[in-house]
Amino acid sequence: MGSEKKILGILAIVFGSLGLLLSWIPIINNIAAIFGVLSLILGVIAILINRKNKKMLSIIGTSISVATIVIVLITQSMYGAVADKATKSFNKDVQKVSSSSEKDSSLSSDDEFSSSSQTSKQDTKKDFNIGETASIAGVEYTVNKVSYSDGDGDLNTPDSGKQYVLVDLTLKNGSHSDYEYNPLDFQLSNNGNKTDYEEVDSDFVPNAFDMGTLSPDASYHAVWVGQSSNNGSLSFTYKDSLSNTSDFEFKLR
Repeated sequence: MGSEKKILGILAIVFGSLGLLLSWIPIINNIAAIFGVLSLILGVIAILINRKNKKMLSIIGTSISVATIVIVLITQSMYGAVADKATKSFNKDVQKVSSSSEKDSSLSSDDEFSSSSQTSKQDTKKDFNIGETASIAGVEYTVNKVSYSDGDGDLNTPDSGKQYVLVDLTLKNGSHSDYEYNPLDFQLSNNGNKTDYEEVDSDFVPNAFDMGTLSPDASYHAVWVGQSSNNGSLSFTYKDSLSNTSDFEFKLR
């Protein structure tokens, strides 16, 4: 067996090592992928050229290139999942700020109506069971049913020790004015611990609750998603963003 022709094997090791070092860094690992592919090509060519000779450097370079490509694929998947979760959290905060701004504007333009509405809400505040209907200022809220899920095992996964709570909800606007609904006006209360709406992918919950405007006599049916622990008391509450207390409460368990 003859001596190994080393130049391509050495180049494969050099490019593969550079790719391996860069493969852990977000965005820059795209360059690492290029180094990995280049190293793989050089390594394979080196093995072919040295098919009758020693192939130690060629094999090392090829192995490093494969490791680089695999690490790039894994890290990009991880960083993509983190970025997606961060985007969901940001959108949730934007929705909350937008909802508060819209309600502040509505209050300033019609103080008398808002004051009357607030008084009506206080008069009708009480507890309800699943299947019953709560009414505030002419708007009816009905919890049709509730179900629980451990998620889909992918991006839609609840926090440790918790599960998704899927509240099947129907709104009906019986007032004479448009009604603006927002998932952030509702909360879950688990043993007194209140949590807000949880955004999930449409593939997981196709009919997830969203914000919008309901015309008089129109209705809206959707699934509100939240998280809670698997035990203890659980209730679904409506809390207008301008109020610090719950206006009504549905007992879920």
